[in-house]
Amino acid sequence: MAAINKRVDQEGKTKFQARIRLKGHPTETATFARLADAKKWIQQIESAIREGRYFKTSESK
Repeated sequence: MAAINKRVDQEGKTKFQARIRLKGHPTETATFARLADAKKWIQQIESAIREGRYFKTSESK
């Protein structure tokens, strides 16, 4: 399941924080300047996790 939160920083800029929570996997989060980028990231990461081809960069090294 994914969620997107809209945030406004101190400078007045809008940011979108995307969070993916799937059972049996650690929570993944990322912040984007555009809502479209956040939605695209969610689709890519969710499908990769479900297909078993997603590995965090720090874990793979």
